[in-house]
Amino acid sequence: MSDWTLCIDFGTAFSKAAAAPTGAWSGFDPQTVRPLMLSGHEQQTNPFLLDSAVFVDDARILFGRAALGQAAASSDKRRLPLRSFKTLLSVSDLDRALATNAPTSVDPHRIFQMRDLIVLYLAFLLQTVERAAKADPALARVKEIRRRYAAPAWRSGDSAGMHTAVLGIFGEAEAFRAAMGDRLLAPEGLPIDVITSALPKAAPAAKPYEMDLIFEATAAASYTSIGLEDAGSHLIVVDMGAGTTDIAAIARAGQTAFELPEARVTFKQAGDFIDGVIANVVLDSAKWARSPEQKTALWTALMRQMRDIKETVFADGRAALRHEGRTLSLSMRDIERDNDFKEFIKGFERAYAQSLAVVRDDAKARGRPEVHAIAVGGGAAAPFVRALIAAKPKGGGPRVAARPATPDWAHAPSFQGNLAPVFPQLAIAIGGALAPDDMLAARAPSIPA
Repeated sequence: MSDWTLCIDFGTAFSKAAAAPTGAWSGFDPQTVRPLMLSGHEQQTNPFLLDSAVFVDDARILFGRAALGQAAASSDKRRLPLRSFKTLLSVSDLDRALATNAPTSVDPHRIFQMRDLIVLYLAFLLQTVERAAKADPALARVKEIRRRYAAPAWRSGDSAGMHTAVLGIFGEAEAFRAAMGDRLLAPEGLPIDVITSALPKAAPAAKPYEMDLIFEATAAASYTSIGLEDAGSHLIVVDMGAGTTDIAAIARAGQTAFELPEARVTFKQAGDFIDGVIANVVLDSAKWARSPEQKTALWTALMRQMRDIKETVFADGRAALRHEGRTLSLSMRDIERDNDFKEFIKGFERAYAQSLAVVRDDAKARGRPEVHAIAVGGGAAAPFVRALIAAKPKGGGPRVAARPATPDWAHAPSFQGNLAPVFPQLAIAIGGALAPDDMLAARAPSIPA
C-alpha cells in the first residue's frame, strides 16, 4: 500500500493537484499537506494553479498559460482555445461527444476530435504533475503514490460507468505522455505533425490508468471536517466554477461520509456567465464605443483583464480599468442592477434552496440541530455566494451555519503565503488527497472495492 495519496482536480478554468500521507485525515498535520506547484516555473501566476487550456495554432498545439497567450494573440483570426473539459465529460453520451470533431474555431485544420484534444491536455497535465512531484522535497523520493481524481456526481447511479471511461482516456494520455516526456512542457508547444504521428499509437498501447474517484462534494466534506472538534454531521457545498455551479450535500456518521443524492443540483451558469454580464455592463456604459471594431476591442480587453476585474469588484465593491487612454469604472451595484444578473441570482437561489431543503430534512430526521454551509471553487469569494450561504432560512428546523472558505491552517508558514489566497480553488484537490478510503466513490480496477 502506498504511503502517499495524490488527487487531481481538472477544473474548467484551472487544474490543481495535492498530495498527503495516507492516514492524514485522522492524524491531521497541516505541514504534511502538499499542494503541488504545477505552475511554479512561471511568473505572474499563482504556482498552485494550472490553466486548463489547449490551443491549436497554425503548426503547433500549445497548453496551459501559453495556450491562452497565443489564443489572445490570434483573437483577430476568431480562434479560440479549448477549455471546459470537465463539462464535456459530464454529457450523457460520452463516447459520442468524444468522437465529435472539434469546431473550426478551435481546430482550423479539422483533423482533431474532441477526444484527441482532451487526451493531449491530460498528457500535459500528467507530465506537469510528475515535474511538480519531483520538485517537492517530501515527494521526490516516494516510489509509489496512489492517485485519485475528483469529479462532480453528474449522473446518479452511473459513477462506475463514467469512472471506467475516464480511466480509459487517462490511460491514452499516459501512453502519449510516456512517449513525449518533457517535450509536452515546452512553452512553444508540440508540432502538429509530431502529434499526428504519435497520438494514433497511444490508444493501442494504453492501459486503464490506476486512479480512484472521489466526488467533489465528498472531498469538500473531507477537508472541512479535519482538525475541527465541532465538525457538523451535515454539510451543504456550493462549488461555483467557471462553467457550472454544483451544489451537493454530505451527511457524516463517525468517520464515514455519504452523499445525499436528492440534494445534488447542477446550475448551468457560473463564472463564465458572470464574466459575460460584467463585460456587457461595461460595454453598455461605454457610450463612446459605437462601432463594431471599438466594441470588439473593448470586449477583448475586458476578457483579458476579467480575473483581476472580478477579484477587485468582489473584494472592494468597485473596480477601475484603463483602455485606450480612457478610465472605465464598474461597481458591484452596477452588476446587481443588470437584468441578466437578476435572473441568474433567482435561478441560483432556487437551486440552493432546493438542495438545502433536502439536507435540512435529513438532519431533522436524524435529530441533528445544525447544517454547515461552505463555498468552494473560484466563485467562493463572490459576495452573492457568501450572502447566500450566510442567510438564515425561515421556519423551524436545523439552523444553518456558514463555514469560512479558507480554514485557519491554510495560513501556516509552511505554505509561504501562497495557499490561502487560492485555497477555495484547491479545496477539492486537498480534500481528495486527505479523504479516507471509505469516502471514495469508485476504486481503480486493480483495487478491490
